[in-house]
Amino acid sequence: MSERIAVLLGAGASRDAMLPLTEEFARRILESFDADLLAAVPHVRKRQQPIVDALHVVYGAMVAHATEQGKSALTAVNVERLVSAIRLLRDRRTHEAAPFVSSWRPSIESVDAHPLPFRDDDLREHFSLDSSFNFRLQGLADRIAAIAKATFEAGDGSTFRALEDQLLRKICSLLSHPADLTYLDPLIDLATQQPGGLDITTLNYDLTIETAAANRGVPVDTGLDRWQPGLPLRFEPIDGRVNLIKPHGSIDWERVSSSQRNRIEGFPLVRHCYRTSADPEAQPTWGTSSSPLIVIGDREKLETDGPTLALLHAFEESLHRASHLLIVGYSFGDEHVNTIVRNWMNADPRRTIAIVDPGWVTERMIIGPDTDPSFKEALMYTAGLPLKEVPGRIVVIRKGAREGLPEAITTRPLSRLENLIDIEVLPAPIAAVRITNPGYTLTRITARAWPEWKSNPLTPTAALWDHEGDQWVETLELADLARGETHEIRFDVHGDRPLVSIEINASSWAYTVREKITLDIPA
Repeated sequence: MSERIAVLLGAGASRDAMLPLTEEFARRILESFDADLLAAVPHVRKRQQPIVDALHVVYGAMVAHATEQGKSALTAVNVERLVSAIRLLRDRRTHEAAPFVSSWRPSIESVDAHPLPFRDDDLREHFSLDSSFNFRLQGLADRIAAIAKATFEAGDGSTFRALEDQLLRKICSLLSHPADLTYLDPLIDLATQQPGGLDITTLNYDLTIETAAANRGVPVDTGLDRWQPGLPLRFEPIDGRVNLIKPHGSIDWERVSSSQRNRIEGFPLVRHCYRTSADPEAQPTWGTSSSPLIVIGDREKLETDGPTLALLHAFEESLHRASHLLIVGYSFGDEHVNTIVRNWMNADPRRTIAIVDPGWVTERMIIGPDTDPSFKEALMYTAGLPLKEVPGRIVVIRKGAREGLPEAITTRPLSRLENLIDIEVLPAPIAAVRITNPGYTLTRITARAWPEWKSNPLTPTAALWDHEGDQWVETLELADLARGETHEIRFDVHGDRPLVSIEINASSWAYTVREKITLDIPA
């Protein structure tokens, strides 16, 4: 099977473009709404004030809830949960939880609209001079009671509906200005070098890949201009092209409500049309029927009205063309995406994954019949399996995209590894050993030595030679060792004991190394 690489990008892949991540994104949105309100002319400020107040109420409640549980206020709100909360409040009258909520926070109701059941003209007729006094009073009490009742019911959600629309547009605006994108050049190079081009699936809405490819003159196909409801969306592998699959939408895509003039071939069952917008930063226009086509929120990722499902199927097809998947900056938080990757891995034991993640932490796990690990936990377990027993299928580069992409494109999991570290005794008369790393890059390497009769390695009576410090030390710290690199360690034993033990401790992203060797030192 000839190798073919596919790519999956998460939010961390855009971090080096200086675009905000989830928690930072929410704070940036709040600051931007406040700045816009302050700069608005009076009549716009009056109209906008309830919308900004609603954002403050939601954001503040989420922070308060997190801090009450002992969590940090700085990470209490991310943009996905913020959008989901606003949508819940928008639909709180009809939400499935509504029967179990006796009343919402007063602050929520204070910012929302509460349409009254009667207009001024409806009440004015009761006090018409053309009517008798008794007639004027008929039904007045009932109408006043209905008005009072309306003020205590849940609002109609219109304020939160307007906030949601503006929030989506603000997200598009804040993602419209990426910084230097040359760090993505390794992916663009791969698209020009790999037969059939490169399939990239991104869960981000930004235009980093499109811009990076345009800067290099490489064509990009996003498929939106070809998609029609009810038909599959195919991405053909073509030399020198990037097939860019964006199942969560894009800041330059927009959803337009169907009308007589923009229906697809006049078909009346089409609810919306989808097209590329010339201005992803467009501010809301009152009365417009368009909205940004970005699928965002904790519960809304499987959007059914639009190209999302077709694009997810295209992602699945792109994986089945690949033997190796490069995952950059993805936290494995979307279960529908995880399921596709998991099924792809399970279908063929030769398929492998490289993960670029500077925060990857290896957690030793024991998986039994009752264990139900998350997908990331399952990957951690698979990554930590002894390479003496099974070939590796996962490799992790603990770096950001800018530093890690070149390495990740060429690095593959090790198939077999007999030893985690090789220790060779150098021939006499040199009192030294040579350590060689046959596997993944080792970090935090330390060495200790002690006479065999002294069983506690924490109190050695032997010494190791520190080349940099030019001195004998009890514990020697070594530089990182990449695969195939070696390091020599000289040692000295105080006294006439012929046996000395040397212990090497190190760690990689996948496992911890602890090797001990006992040497018989010639007199």
